[in-house]
Amino acid sequence: MTKPGRARQAAALALLTCAGAIGGGIACIIPDRDIQVVTTDFNQYPVRFVEGIPLEQAAHCACSDTLCECPLPAFTELPTFLDPEDPAYRFCICGDNKVDEGRLYGVTLYAEDQDEANGAPDDLLYAVALLDWDPSYGDSAFEYVAYRSYLDPRAALNLFYSPYENRVIKRSRPYVRSLTLADPESQRFDLCNEAGRPIGAGFHTLSFMVTDRLWFTTGGAMPTTLEGVPDIAAGATYDIKSYVFRCFEEGDDNCGCVETNPDGP
Repeated sequence: MTKPGRARQAAALALLTCAGAIGGGIACIIPDRDIQVVTTDFNQYPVRFVEGIPLEQAAHCACSDTLCECPLPAFTELPTFLDPEDPAYRFCICGDNKVDEGRLYGVTLYAEDQDEANGAPDDLLYAVALLDWDPSYGDSAFEYVAYRSYLDPRAALNLFYSPYENRVIKRSRPYVRSLTLADPESQRFDLCNEAGRPIGAGFHTLSFMVTDRLWFTTGGAMPTTLEGVPDIAAGATYDIKSYVFRCFEEGDDNCGCVETNPDGP
């Protein structure tokens, strides 16, 4: 008999002996040796957002004397609270033929999923942007999908290659993907004017959801894909990352609405 076979036999014998002892009113301790855990999970690794942390150059060099670089994912450089007291985060709702001069520059987020098959990522990742969605209300996230011109919920995210991919320590390759929110011409991200749904002055929540399966699709004669609703029955995992920002009305002292340049962005 092989060693694993003997281990299984010993574990089974221990369980039977313990069961008999318990039936006789005697306490029993099951040893934790020779117990093998077998999983049937077909989606072993969950998807998750990742972000590097800023380090001093000395810290980077402590990771690698030759490269002076640590195995970290890329740094998004966007705080979760976009404080309107900071001039970099003063956004404005502008009128027709005007553009918010203070709109964000392009933003890139990163997510990873370690599921692998034959040396390649096994899962496709999908992401969606949600405006003012609060999961505690019980509303479907599908009703809050926004910024479709920046992020297509049905398009799989692109792989993002960096030294982090092959230098992670004591775990599987992360297979990082990126999602970039930026107008292809201006390379800017307008939070208050290009949501694709009504948005008023005041504070708002922008949430990003990433999942490792296609979004849930209803059944029936006219199936509907509910972007923003993970297909849990298909084994999907998901992660959420949220930001808070404020929109000012045009005419406010904090606004920077300017006439649209007909010759460019």
